[in-house]
Amino acid sequence: MNAWKRLAGMAAHLRHGGRTGARRAGTARGGDFSQTRAMIVAVAVAGFAAIVFIRLVGVQVLQHNIYAFRAANQFERKQDVAPLRGEILARDSYPLAISVRTETAVVDPQEIRDPDFFAQVVGQALGKDPGEIAAELVRRKAAGGPSSRNFVLERHLTEEKRNRLKLLQRTFPIHFKPDQRREYPGGKLAAHVVGAINAEGNGNAGIEQKLNAELRGKDGEMRVHVGARAERYSSIVIDPPIPGANVTLSIDRVIQHDAERFLAEGIRESGAESGTVVVMDPHDGAILALANVPTFDPRHETPSPEEAKARHTNIAVQIPCEPGSVMKMITVTMGIDTGLFRPDTVIYCENGAFPRPGRRPIHDVHRYGNLDVSGVLIKSSNIGVAKISLAAGPARLYEYLKKFGIGEKTGIELPAESRGILRPQACRDARDRNCWTPASHEYIAFGHEVSATAVQLARAVAVIANGGLLVRPHLVIRKSRPLPDGREEPIPVEIEPPKRVLRAETAFTIRQIMERVVLEGTGKEAAIPGYSSAGKTGSAEIFENGRWLNRHNSSFIGFAPVANPRVVIVVTLNRTPKLGGASAAPVFRRVAETALRVLQVPMDRPETLHEPEPPKPEPAPPTLLARTGEEPPHPAPVSSAPVLLGPKVPDFRGKPLALVLREAAALGLPVETLGRGLAHAQSPPPGAVLPPGTPVQVRFGVGP
Repeated sequence: MNAWKRLAGMAAHLRHGGRTGARRAGTARGGDFSQTRAMIVAVAVAGFAAIVFIRLVGVQVLQHNIYAFRAANQFERKQDVAPLRGEILARDSYPLAISVRTETAVVDPQEIRDPDFFAQVVGQALGKDPGEIAAELVRRKAAGGPSSRNFVLERHLTEEKRNRLKLLQRTFPIHFKPDQRREYPGGKLAAHVVGAINAEGNGNAGIEQKLNAELRGKDGEMRVHVGARAERYSSIVIDPPIPGANVTLSIDRVIQHDAERFLAEGIRESGAESGTVVVMDPHDGAILALANVPTFDPRHETPSPEEAKARHTNIAVQIPCEPGSVMKMITVTMGIDTGLFRPDTVIYCENGAFPRPGRRPIHDVHRYGNLDVSGVLIKSSNIGVAKISLAAGPARLYEYLKKFGIGEKTGIELPAESRGILRPQACRDARDRNCWTPASHEYIAFGHEVSATAVQLARAVAVIANGGLLVRPHLVIRKSRPLPDGREEPIPVEIEPPKRVLRAETAFTIRQIMERVVLEGTGKEAAIPGYSSAGKTGSAEIFENGRWLNRHNSSFIGFAPVANPRVVIVVTLNRTPKLGGASAAPVFRRVAETALRVLQVPMDRPETLHEPEPPKPEPAPPTLLARTGEEPPHPAPVSSAPVLLGPKVPDFRGKPLALVLREAAALGLPVETLGRGLAHAQSPPPGAVLPPGTPVQVRFGVGP
């Protein structure tokens, strides 16, 4: 306060002629003035010091974290660390897709002062057109925004190019980012199963897309110390990435290779436009091969338009088509399983034309009169299966289509799977047009008004091949995640267990009938030297732009060997002028030969039997059923052909009919029965080797 009073007095003194007064005041007063000035300076210094102190407190204490963060950002950056993408392996652990660590060179266009000069120097180092580099840099500099601050000079640098850019980094702000390249050692092998990835490293087809999250893993974080020109001089991983899971598929490389080869040959020979082959284990639904044509090369990061279209078109799971006569297998199965028909029940096939009041007649290719139910399937009679469907009714047919998985997704681990086309059987109201018409079940019985994918058909055939179980087709059989110590941590794989949808006895009966399709019917080209086989042909004529084309979606579904099927194979050839028996059946035979050889399945037929034997004369069938009275069963006829290997006949004696049929179905043994009650005689005897093509005859009776 005194200091301020002194300053006020000095001001007044100067306004009223202080100079004269000051001279009169003398030397004593001059001393007081100096002291006052010193005090003023001291106050100013103290005030400045206080301001500095307050500022320091603010910077160092109150805003410490903010400024520490800003300072750290000038020489320290955090960077995501991408994990190594998981491997995709074949069932023999051969890698189908692996990832390799690489580096990518990038620049921030906003940091490039002279794009033309930069492009001339860097373009020469990378072997690229300098004009393109300069034009892109100028465009991004002008565009602005976050996306304009990252320009990829080149991905997956070779060692030579990396060294060249390292030298140029002293002059230009070139940055190196960790990257990875996807390698496909098998090339095109199983391309639609394995899939491919896009430029961002995400799957865009096949398993790569469907299991992208698991294969990709989880990003980590790395702290990078950089110099004045943003060059890295040290780094530390603060949050390690979690590597992607390794996935093992059920694909067998040899079967897959031959499936692709024989499919391509079949398309060329039949003049088809496209096609697919599916090979499946009927007992657990494991896909052993899945091939499509057209196909693509997953190694091409920038595919051609044709390859890009093929990459996103997996015919086997995404493109359903009318199965044609293949559907007759389900219709006949329904007729027998419901008890409405027996294999020997005779159906009048109207001599080739089945007129119905108010509806278009149904025609057969050949004029058949009477055919038993087996003959209906063997001869592929539209009229015969239509009459079976009429007798069973639409609700029952719809029920059995569902039992075989028609109209339902299989759940296979591939993207965009189609459920096919199966309209609801019951209409919601009178205006509902998306349901069955009163005649739909007659046409669906032989494969019209319904569509299914090749994988759906494989699952349906497996029901017959495995004794009545609906399996879930799947590709993934094992998963594991790499650990830092080199070990692998197993990841549980859930596979839906098979469920019974059909009696084993029915499945076995249909299996026998389908074998005759190959031996006597439309599938003779599917006969495999050394093995028994069974199947059904299909030839759906194509209706397009209001007219029928002379083109078919031809197919063959089948399995082998008949006694204990190890493979189910579905072949479809699209838009071919040939029928299924002439075009698809030979592909089935070639693929089946490879599959059975690879799986080391013992032969059950003489290998020299290349051409199927002609059908035997008529009263050959059920010899035992024709016998009556106490006459003992005749010994089964023994083939004169050399027996390479055959199953041993179990002891059926003392067992009821149902148990005998189940045991025979489980073992894949053909059996003929006579009588009711408990089995008391059989031929061949227990323990004997059953000759190929020979049934076990069992006689039943009540009492001893």
